[in-house]
Amino acid sequence: MLWVAWRQQRFQLLISTLLVCAVGGVMLYYRFSADAYMQDHGIVGCLRIDEGACTASAMNALSDTYKTYVSIIPLVLLCLPVLLGMFAGAPLFAREIEQGTHVFGLTQSVGRGRWWATKSLVAGGPLALLMLGLGLFGFWALKPLNHVTRGPVMTPGFETQGLTLAAYTVLAFAIGVAAGLLFRNTLAAMAVVIGLYLVVLVGVGAAARPHYLAAERITGTVAESTGESERGGQSWIPDDAWRVGSAYYGKDGRKVSFNPSGCDGTETIQRCLTRQGVAKQSADYHPASQFWGLQAIEAGVFLALSAGLLGLGAWTLRRRVL
Repeated sequence: MLWVAWRQQRFQLLISTLLVCAVGGVMLYYRFSADAYMQDHGIVGCLRIDEGACTASAMNALSDTYKTYVSIIPLVLLCLPVLLGMFAGAPLFAREIEQGTHVFGLTQSVGRGRWWATKSLVAGGPLALLMLGLGLFGFWALKPLNHVTRGPVMTPGFETQGLTLAAYTVLAFAIGVAAGLLFRNTLAAMAVVIGLYLVVLVGVGAAARPHYLAAERITGTVAESTGESERGGQSWIPDDAWRVGSAYYGKDGRKVSFNPSGCDGTETIQRCLTRQGVAKQSADYHPASQFWGLQAIEAGVFLALSAGLLGLGAWTLRRRVL
């Protein structure tokens, strides 16, 4: 059964491997290019606007040089999990049921459970390993462009590096497998993959991810929070941090509201804050040092969802007449 499953999936796995290697090759080229640029301009090791050579002007010049690449590669990396998972998972069982070829496999002394497990493992396992490798490689390849990508903990850097690429691929694959067994139609299963995958990805990112770990908080006066010019362009919080909340306080320490649309276009943000009664400001953020912790939790969430979906597919296979 294992050999049969491999023969059925080997062409698709070959194409997937070539595609992942091609994307990795492009990222490798730009990693070396960024290293050479930083060496030539004396900003080696600069990941954000900071003291010394990592000035705002130098980092902004780096952004201008690589902004096209950084705007395209995350889109490619975001599309890969759903595309690979969809084309591997949706037809895996749905196509065989549509064509009636599943009968041959199930009449060769192979139980439904073994048939399901073998095909799922052969089709999905290599994809997960490929995307895990690409995600870890991407973390290394994009590191010199940390300032351009706005850091690894913010979208889209978070979704396109580390452990999450593999977890997203497994989820898309699991949706495809479950939908294929439920609807017994390849196109319908593919449509479900795209819709449900996007809902889960956006929903988890917006509702759950900010609360995975405790955010750090910084509080300061209006002058401290807005005086970037006095800090050489350096932000109040690290440039590669993910800001998840803020609050404004009056002179008496009570919370007050701030309406950015009420600012006059000719006045500074500091003057606008003061005019609206803001004396202090606080910001909650996840620093870049929390990247791997956030990654591990998100990967666990998506793998748990995937396990549930695969279980649903297995239950459907056992209960329904094929």
